[in-house]
Amino acid sequence: MATSSEKDLQSDAKNFCESLANVFMMKKRDPQTQHLLQKSKSLIEALLQDKRTKSERPSIPPKPSRGGGSMGQLWVKLDEMKRENDELKKQLQTKSHDDKTSPGKSPGPGDVIVSELHKSKNENTSLKTQLEKALTNVKELEKVNATLQDEFKRTKIAHDVTQKSLEKVKQDHRSLESSLSTVQTENDSLKMRLTHSVKPMKRADNRYVENINEKCRPSNIAVLYNNLESQEWMDAKEALEDAGFEDEEAVTQFLCEMLMLTYTISSELLTDIENGLSGLLKDPCKLLESSYLNCSKEKSILPEEFVQGMKDILRQNAEGIDTEPLVNKCQELIRQDSTWEQFEGILNHKSINRYSDRCARLTWQMVVQQTPMYLSTIDECFDDDVHKLWWSCDKSKAKMIKYFVWPALYDSKNGNLLVKGCVNAC
Repeated sequence: MATSSEKDLQSDAKNFCESLANVFMMKKRDPQTQHLLQKSKSLIEALLQDKRTKSERPSIPPKPSRGGGSMGQLWVKLDEMKRENDELKKQLQTKSHDDKTSPGKSPGPGDVIVSELHKSKNENTSLKTQLEKALTNVKELEKVNATLQDEFKRTKIAHDVTQKSLEKVKQDHRSLESSLSTVQTENDSLKMRLTHSVKPMKRADNRYVENINEKCRPSNIAVLYNNLESQEWMDAKEALEDAGFEDEEAVTQFLCEMLMLTYTISSELLTDIENGLSGLLKDPCKLLESSYLNCSKEKSILPEEFVQGMKDILRQNAEGIDTEPLVNKCQELIRQDSTWEQFEGILNHKSINRYSDRCARLTWQMVVQQTPMYLSTIDECFDDDVHKLWWSCDKSKAKMIKYFVWPALYDSKNGNLLVKGCVNAC
């Protein structure tokens, strides 16, 4: 029985070595597997050698049992071999467990295969998750694509409708242009008939009869006067405030004074022209004196028809005059007046210059009318029909005028009011 047990043990050891050899062949002879195979062989040989040594020791013959015979000896021997076999298995298992759990040793081929299997499973699981996410994204993109296609169809339909509407609008526009051209032709024809039907008076008064073909006429000047207040005057006021002039009363009075000065200068210039021409008609040789027009102060005795024709020419050229001499004259008078010395340094500001230019051009157009238009700042009592209050004033308490913010415009002196004056009253 002992010999059969040893043969079985040897057969198991050989089978184990062959299994390791097969693993070694599958792993392409890597050093780790070769090391494990050699170690396993040496361990098995050491166990076999230990078994041989124990079998060579002299054994004490067992005492024959009285009634058991040779069968009792065989059973005792079998029990010993079983115990030895169990001890060898335990030693082999303990040795294999130590080899696996020792930190300094490399993992066996089975562990490598298992770890690679787990790694492949994890990668497979990760790839499956990514695939599911990709499929979900594809479905979402398909939904978005379907929505965009629907939007595109609706947009295309709206575009087609808009194109049709645009074509219709263009046709209506062309029709309106044709109608407008026809109306303009009829209007021009009526203007010509009206102009020819009005017989000129001996002394035409443009307050009652305006030539609608003339740009420089009182109604247009009244519109420009309102624009001057809402645009250039406002820009000049903001420029003064930005420059540090915080006294609103002084600022508004200064701008009003500039307008009145240019009006006075324009009126005096027209008077000088009439007086100078009158003197030249009396004595044409005076034109040779370079300073004649500057010092001519004689009262004009020109015929009314001559003055009327002269003003017609002046009105025709009113928009193209060079206003710089008028602006310079106005600034010169301001510098000479100590009341406005605080504003002397800002007279050349861009907004102030533009305001001065517009004042000069507009007041010149006022004075060259057949009956000169009139700017007034002489009222003392507040009149709601003639004046409008400055924003900071209380209308219920307004009685006396403190100062003018904006002059009142009349079609002539003591004539009809065209634009209300703006005042500060208390």
